[in-house]
Amino acid sequence: MGYRGSKSEFQNPQPKEIFVKEQRVDGSYFGLNPKLRCTLTGFERNYLIKIPSKQLNKKFYSTLNYKPKLNPWFITGFTDAEGCFSISVKTDSKLKLKWRVSPLFIIKLHSKDTAILEAIKNTLGVGKIRQNGINSAQYIVETFIDLKVIVDHFDKYPLITVKLSDYLIFKACFNIIKQKEHLTEKGLFKIVSLKSSLNWGLSDKLIKAFPNIVTPIRRAGEYKPEYTFKCIPDPFWVAGFTSGDGSFFLRIKARTMKKGLRVSLVYSINLNIREKKVIIGLANFFNFNVTKVSNKSTGLVTTKVQYKYIYICKDKISFQITKMSDIINTIIPFFEKYPIVGIKSLDFADFKKVCDMVKNKEHLTPEGSKKILQIKSRMNQNRAY
Repeated sequence: MGYRGSKSEFQNPQPKEIFVKEQRVDGSYFGLNPKLRCTLTGFERNYLIKIPSKQLNKKFYSTLNYKPKLNPWFITGFTDAEGCFSISVKTDSKLKLKWRVSPLFIIKLHSKDTAILEAIKNTLGVGKIRQNGINSAQYIVETFIDLKVIVDHFDKYPLITVKLSDYLIFKACFNIIKQKEHLTEKGLFKIVSLKSSLNWGLSDKLIKAFPNIVTPIRRAGEYKPEYTFKCIPDPFWVAGFTSGDGSFFLRIKARTMKKGLRVSLVYSINLNIREKKVIIGLANFFNFNVTKVSNKSTGLVTTKVQYKYIYICKDKISFQITKMSDIINTIIPFFEKYPIVGIKSLDFADFKKVCDMVKNKEHLTPEGSKKILQIKSRMNQNRAY
């Protein structure tokens, strides 16, 4: 959740090379599609967005002058990547039990990606957007009436990653509060017990205050309700999940000044190994699997499904599309139809630009090589704030 320059490291299948998936990397961005807006409107009083005097360089304000709406599956996919379900349990001397219970739904991003948060807020119709520190903003839903909208959304468009387990715990707490059972000692104890398996578990203060709470594995929220991965539910889920957890980047190796560059384009999603079924689901979704049939001497025919572009290293699993024909024929057309939203859309735009240059063999010329290196220098973690 939130702004992470480097979300995960993963060993490249090629030896002695490490790549880092960059996320929530910032850049200049207007609206939900990467555009340069150059409308001449005359005096400042005619501007569509009112700009307070001497605040042209203020970092935290929305550039949206319209109210876009997102596909609901996009919101679920983005939440699978970036969302957080939380239960706050804090002391409050004004209450009978001296404890206040507050369920929260939060998405935290870099402040320059506020447009995504505004689009989510506008689509769901609830919640608030707040600045959270110097360089981050968060979309937060905290009132009980508004949280009912959140629960209804994820019941209709369910999460598919391990985060579904967090949501099930969150919903159980929500229902306890709905029945006002949290106002009783039994209900409060049950919520704290559920919270011990949510996210990072209980704080030291809560462990001390509720010493009788017991879960199968108490530390760091490692115990989760079981869930079964079924399939990728919708193309917009992939667009939302990629907008949060995906990367579009370039691998470049020099040949000679006369022969230009060796350019590889990579679409990548890197996750914890516990999300292996999600990665396999993505490979199936894009039809990047091969069924091999073997006929052994015994006469028995066996089949085995092998997946292209899936790599495992220690506790990480990666889905990396690297073949140029698959990039051209599958990945780029897909995300043109189901767009990336946010700062990452700029990486995708640069990614497409380099793809066209490679198709035209411009990477083999000095001029083209220089231009590609310039494009790479502004992508991912190098994109200026």
